[in-house]
Amino acid sequence: ISVIVVSQLVGPPLFKAAINRVGEAHGRGHGTAGDDREWRALIFGLEGQSVALARLLTSQGWHVRIASRQAGTRPDLDSAGVNITPIQELSLETMHALEAERADAIVTMLSNAENTLVCQTAYEHFGTERLVARMSERDNFDQLRALGVIIVEPSTAMVGLLDQFVRTPVATSLLLGMEEHQSIVDIEMRNPALEGLMVRELRLPLDVLILSIRRGGGMLVSHGYSRLQVGDWITVVGSPESLEIVTNQFVGVPGGVTAVP
Repeated sequence: ISVIVVSQLVGPPLFKAAINRVGEAHGRGHGTAGDDREWRALIFGLEGQSVALARLLTSQGWHVRIASRQAGTRPDLDSAGVNITPIQELSLETMHALEAERADAIVTMLSNAENTLVCQTAYEHFGTERLVARMSERDNFDQLRALGVIIVEPSTAMVGLLDQFVRTPVATSLLLGMEEHQSIVDIEMRNPALEGLMVRELRLPLDVLILSIRRGGGMLVSHGYSRLQVGDWITVVGSPESLEIVTNQFVGVPGGVTAVP
C-alpha cells in the first residue's frame, strides 16, 4: 500500500514558493525538468519498495533511475529490470552526475538526515518541485515541509488510505488507478489559443471532467466560468482515449509538455 501511496504522490506536480526563514533563506534553484516530453523520476535508496515504485512508474511512461550506495555490492541488479546506478556518496556532484536537474520528481527512501540532505540540495540547486520523502521518524518534518517536500509515513499513510477506501471507495479507486477505463492526469496548459477562455466554452469529450485548476502555487475552485491561463495545471478525469484528445488540445503546440501519467 505504501508503494501505491508514494507513486500517486509523485504523479501530480506540486509547487510551493521559496520560504524565507528568520536568519536563513532557502532559495529555489532552477533545473531543466519539463523541457521535453519525457517525465523522469530519480529514487534514492535500493530496496523492495523502491524497485516496485520504479517498475510502476516505468509502466506509466516515466523514465526512472534508482541511485544507491549499496548497489555496487549487489550481484542481482540485472534481474531487477530497472535502471540502478551505484553512487559513492550523497553530494551535489553526485546529483549532477545523476542528472538530477532533469528530474521531474525525486523520491528519497533513506534515513531522515539523508532524506533532508537530498531534498534540500535538490530544492536549492535544481528547483525540483516534486520532492517525496519516506520518513520513519518525525525528525526534520518542519524543515522538509518548509521546502515543500511531500512526507510519507508508512504507518499513517496506510491508515489514511484505508480510511479513504471506507468513506469514498469509488474516488479512492479512481485516484489510485484501479479503475480500468478511467484515469486522472495533470496537464499543463500551453495553448495560447485557449488563453482567457472559460471552462464552459471548451469543446471537451463528454466523458471528461475538469477537477481542479492550479495556478501560481494555489488551487482554484473549478467551475464553468473559470478562465484559463497559459501555465495553468489542469487536473482532468476521463477515459484514456479522451484524455489524449484533451492533452493535445491543452498543449496545442508540437513538442509541448504532455500530461503527467
